[in-house]
Amino acid sequence: MHNIPDNLYVPSKLLTIVGALNWGLVGLLNFNLVAAIFGKRSLISRLIYTLVGLAGVYLVIKHKEKYLAKHRKAKGEHEYSGKQYSWSGIQ
Repeated sequence: MHNIPDNLYVPSKLLTIVGALNWGLVGLLNFNLVAAIFGKRSLISRLIYTLVGLAGVYLVIKHKEKYLAKHRKAKGEHEYSGKQYSWSGIQ
């Protein structure tokens, strides 16, 4: 499984929302808010576009992990928790 930290989830969601709103403005009004604020070909604009793209990739991977875990659980498969149990109840 992937070892991607969960603390990137909220910033990724926010960046994806920013990207979606920007694309919505481009599609509806032919207005690119990121380019209007930071410049059409500025380094900051390119950085924002890159971060939005990486956030989308992160969310796809996280969604895939949740999907696979859900289907493993439905099949009755369990992931090893790392705990060892004995008849005496001592861990």
